[in-house]
Amino acid sequence: MSTIPPISEQTIRTLVGEQSFQRGQQYFRNDAIFDTRRQGMTLKARCEGSRPEAYRVEVSFNDTGVASTFCSCPLGGYCKHVAALLLTWLDRPEEFIEQPDVDTILERYDKPELIALVKRMLQREPDLESLLPTVGKPSGPVNPEIYRRQVETVFRRSGYEWGAESDIADELLNIKAVGDGFLQQKDYANAVTVYEAIMKGLLEDISSYSDEGGDLRSVINDCVEDLRTCLEDVHDDKALREKVIQILFAIFRADVDAGGIGLSDEVPTILLEETTAEERRMIAGWVRKEISGKTDWSSRFRDQWYGRFLLNLEADTLDDEAFLRICRETGRIHDLVDRLLALGRVDEATREAEQGSDYDLLTLANIFVEHGHESVAERLIQERSKRSDDTRLLEWLKNYYKTRKNYTAALECAEALFCKHPNLASLTAYHEMRDLASQLGRWDAVRQRLLDFLSQSQNTSLLIQIALDEGDLDKALELLKAQQKHAQGYQGMYGYRYSPGYGSIALEVAKAAEEKRPREAIEIYQKYAERLIDQRGRENYQTASNYLKRVRELYGRLGENEEWTKYITGLRERNKSLRALKEELAAARL
Repeated sequence: MSTIPPISEQTIRTLVGEQSFQRGQQYFRNDAIFDTRRQGMTLKARCEGSRPEAYRVEVSFNDTGVASTFCSCPLGGYCKHVAALLLTWLDRPEEFIEQPDVDTILERYDKPELIALVKRMLQREPDLESLLPTVGKPSGPVNPEIYRRQVETVFRRSGYEWGAESDIADELLNIKAVGDGFLQQKDYANAVTVYEAIMKGLLEDISSYSDEGGDLRSVINDCVEDLRTCLEDVHDDKALREKVIQILFAIFRADVDAGGIGLSDEVPTILLEETTAEERRMIAGWVRKEISGKTDWSSRFRDQWYGRFLLNLEADTLDDEAFLRICRETGRIHDLVDRLLALGRVDEATREAEQGSDYDLLTLANIFVEHGHESVAERLIQERSKRSDDTRLLEWLKNYYKTRKNYTAALECAEALFCKHPNLASLTAYHEMRDLASQLGRWDAVRQRLLDFLSQSQNTSLLIQIALDEGDLDKALELLKAQQKHAQGYQGMYGYRYSPGYGSIALEVAKAAEEKRPREAIEIYQKYAERLIDQRGRENYQTASNYLKRVRELYGRLGENEEWTKYITGLRERNKSLRALKEELAAARL
């Protein structure tokens, strides 16, 4: 038998994490691990936990250490139960009974012995009886009810607790393995029966689960790939092919109804690439029945999805008018305008674009440009921007003018965005206008207008950023002190709590002032650190300690170490009741 490599408590702690290790130690001390076995390089046991039924725990090794873990708890492995098992192995390896692997054991039995063993297992676990019809090669079509009930049982038994999705996926994959066996034997009909049962169960119940980890969607995708194999391999069985196509279409329909959550990303491609012309006509008929023609948002979304699929299904047979009719029926305005422009029907395309939303119009304008109708696109966006507050329209115009080196128009758009939409006023936008205005030799005048606007709107934070960007440290400090006065009546200095983002601006000023105005930098860092301390919390104390280190360094540069000592002593005295602060100051050697 191969030798399991040595492990230590630190190895276990690193493997499962500190919290699981600590809880695993408690399980180990309480003798929660029992039924310990070793099969080659795998340790197996059961662990008493929070549920009535003990958890099954396994750890497999390779030559260098732990290769994988498994636990039937919600975490599935790398948990406190795994830690308890490894601690038991580390402390009492002699308690692990050595056993051959399952295949070796079963090969020793003859048929009557295996039958007797299976019967005893069924007495202990009656639920396993449902697996008997799935074992062995069937002589004909399998009963779909068997698999339907198995899938139903999986969902009923698993419930809706956190982590249930992973357990459900594992059990469904066990059922799917039966279908995979049929597929390997080229028994496509029975394979499809198994996959259909799984897909129906998933589509009925998946909306009841969050499936954040994608476990259930992964099962769907696996089944979809195998159904694709069936379509690729089965050519003469028309009924079976139609059944497969119906299953795939049901997945696509469920995904559309759910708002496009990724249940069927590959299904439309499969139904386009793996079907005959006759089958695509059949699918197109199903799609047409799903198109509602309603105008509410949800219905429009569904119709647009179905419209795109229908256009692809009938791409080889649709004439232009039929294509345009489908676009109008399903709200496919982008496809509609693109085809109209390709046909040279510019006025008609323009009228359709005018009916689109602001969001649609941004993409439609690009389509007009691609077809060589830049002036139409410009006019559409200009007219819409006059009556819409959507800033993306002005952004489109600005970028459009920049690419055509129309810097005057681009600057007008940029300045309108900056001054009419304060949330877009930023240092990046300021730089962009500087570049545009400089191209025109107008930067001085534009700069003054922007600074006046920021002063009037009291956007002191951006004024400080600009002053720092332009190397005017005195102006930045002056603005910072003005902000302090504005915040009078509130606790603290420099508006850290009361002006969003202002704390970081003050720190930028302090950093810039370290060389030429170190005393001002010291004051800012001190006030910032004191504000963090007032807010309490170990993370705040750690951050405050980092800034106090800067204060100490600046005092040192000034040759005022005694002032530093006086300051830090006073700070400690004022906060002597804060044990965590003392610990963090000590850790920072302050």
